[in-house]
Amino acid sequence: MKNFALLFIIAVALLSSCEDDIAKRQAVFTASMPADDLSSSRLGSIINGVPEGEVFNLNAQWKEGDKIQIFVRQHGKVYQAESPATVSDISSDGRTCTFELLLPKSVNRDKDYDIIGVTGVEAYIEGEDVIASCTLTRTRAGIDDNEALLLPMWFTAKKGNNQAKFRHMCAYEVLYVNNSSESSITFRHAGFNVLTPWYKYSDRVVLTGDVFSGYEAGQNDIESNEITIDAWETGAIVTRYIPAHDITDESTGATIDNAKIKAVVNGNAVSTIDALKAYKIFARGNAYYMQVTWDGSNLYFSNDYCPDGNHPHMIDLGLPSGTKWACCNVGANSPSERGDHFAWGETTPKSYFRLNNYKWYANGDDHNILKYCCNSDYGTVDNRPELKLEDDAAYVNWGLEWEMPSLNQIFELVDNCTSEWAKVNGMSGCLFKNNTNDSAIFFPLPGWNPRGAGLDAVGNYWSRGYRYDIWPNLAYVLCIKYGHTGAYVAYLPRYYGANVRPVYVAQE
Repeated sequence: MKNFALLFIIAVALLSSCEDDIAKRQAVFTASMPADDLSSSRLGSIINGVPEGEVFNLNAQWKEGDKIQIFVRQHGKVYQAESPATVSDISSDGRTCTFELLLPKSVNRDKDYDIIGVTGVEAYIEGEDVIASCTLTRTRAGIDDNEALLLPMWFTAKKGNNQAKFRHMCAYEVLYVNNSSESSITFRHAGFNVLTPWYKYSDRVVLTGDVFSGYEAGQNDIESNEITIDAWETGAIVTRYIPAHDITDESTGATIDNAKIKAVVNGNAVSTIDALKAYKIFARGNAYYMQVTWDGSNLYFSNDYCPDGNHPHMIDLGLPSGTKWACCNVGANSPSERGDHFAWGETTPKSYFRLNNYKWYANGDDHNILKYCCNSDYGTVDNRPELKLEDDAAYVNWGLEWEMPSLNQIFELVDNCTSEWAKVNGMSGCLFKNNTNDSAIFFPLPGWNPRGAGLDAVGNYWSRGYRYDIWPNLAYVLCIKYGHTGAYVAYLPRYYGANVRPVYVAQE
């Protein structure tokens, strides 16, 4: 009996000791998604794990059942936790959660150690390194599993730090393929030529040591990168790009520069006709939106600075005033279309522009102005310095959130953006870019001959201001002229025809 009692006491002591040991090895972590501005509508915004249909302005959220693989590194050796941690206590916005870590038994709790957590991809130990497997299988929707935490993310922490602040592992290219042909296509995307230190289709990443290494996978990877797009429909493909340099380095000089999209359409190799001069600098967690159109024989770049095909969009060019410009012209269905032409102060488009059919000239006389006049030699003086809303083609045709730009807003665009000639969907034009926030707007050419006598290689875009100083029969335009270096401000007779590119008006 005494022996039994002694064995019982020993067993209880061992069990208690085991429980104490487990308790000492346990730690509860608070986990947070990357601290990115997910509410921003800017291009290049973060894409994350909860898709909204085929739109990739996604929200980063933890979901029930998400798991985090845990590794501990101590004295050059790496140990894996006995089982992945399952998230719990998810916040209402899905941005934070908690999870429990049970330190591997081989870790000396009295010594310093580093913790590495990986989610969104499988990870494993190879020698003294933690390897993240970055193979991605794509589907029509563009991502392999809509229910999973889709982004490869990781965190690092040291002993005593129970805050798991996750970071993105990859950059993303979201490619929209517009099928403007009469038949369905099967499209296989091979991506851009991306310069080091980035690799596309990487299959593994080393998360430990001094170098964040990537290995370019074989060409066969693009076979899973395939979608079928019905006639007149749009499909989307997501491609991941893996940085090859130090994981702690948040910057990189890698760009998409003079690139062409390579693709296989219905078994035939094709590439975009026009090189894209995007100069987009890759950064982890950023999504870069690209659009191409297949017309049945050729593959063209569409406007890659719009997040989707639901135009118009307000584009934030990072201008000092905060002014946001529309992505396309009034009367256009996309940035590469010319749209409608208006006389200044008229809100209905026309095909022919003459003195005798201009609304604000009495009897076709530009010295008998009925409205917007500052000089009695030219008509009835009302001293209105710019268009009222009822005569603003942007406001009347698009609604109260839009208006024609002021002269100052046009000067601001010219002074703060670089301009270069480009082709979008086969249409030549001028691309205004602000490289500080990686956005741009496209002004198509050819424009309309101002007297309505046919097309011309000049693009004129009305402001809402006119020559208030002395010549009220002239109004200011943004002028882009083929072969001319840069855009400039000029003025035209008010009865001439020109395009209208609206600016966004913030609502209270």
